Amino acid sequence: MAISLFDAFSMTALAVMLGAAIWHDAWARRIPNALVLWGATTALGLSLSPHGLGLGSALAGGMVGFLGFGVLYLLRMVGAGDVKLAAATGLFVGHPDMLWVNLLILAAGGLLSLVWALSTGQLGAVLRNLQSGLLMWFLKRQHGAVGHPAAFPVSRTRMPYAVAIGMGTAMHVFNTWPAP
Repeated sequence: MAISLFDAFSMTALAVMLGAAIWHDAWARRIPNALVLWGATTALGLSLSPHGLGLGSALAGGMVGFLGFGVLYLLRMVGAGDVKLAAATGLFVGHPDMLWVNLLILAAGGLLSLVWALSTGQLGAVLRNLQSGLLMWFLKRQHGAVGHPAAFPVSRTRMPYAVAIGMGTAMHVFNTWPAP
């Protein structure tokens, strides 16, 4: 099936937003708010088109991205820019697809974090952080409140998570867009 001009424009806008976010995150460890705002307004505008997802689906997808990664932000596993980027991505992808995109992003993030930890020589620290976080979660579930908050320890070096957001989204787009 041929890709329509609308689908090509939508995919290009999504790719531009994610590509720019990856570049900024890799070099400055920041995702500019202006970039995310541009992506969000573009996605919302596209959703209102007769060929678009619809405003309801776009907003629901944005909320799935925001809430899914908002939890990771509260656990200090991703930055606020990653949460906003996931929300803007959800506005492009819509609901229910963003549920699957979140899972693909998490899978890509897990794989990339292992590669990142190996390449920076921090695999031992990452595994200790994971053990500590899982132990705190288990203790909290078994015994209620424990002495420390249920947050994962944070290392000084951070993986640019926009790469995982881009990879997970690309896996979804290449498998589903354009919809038959």
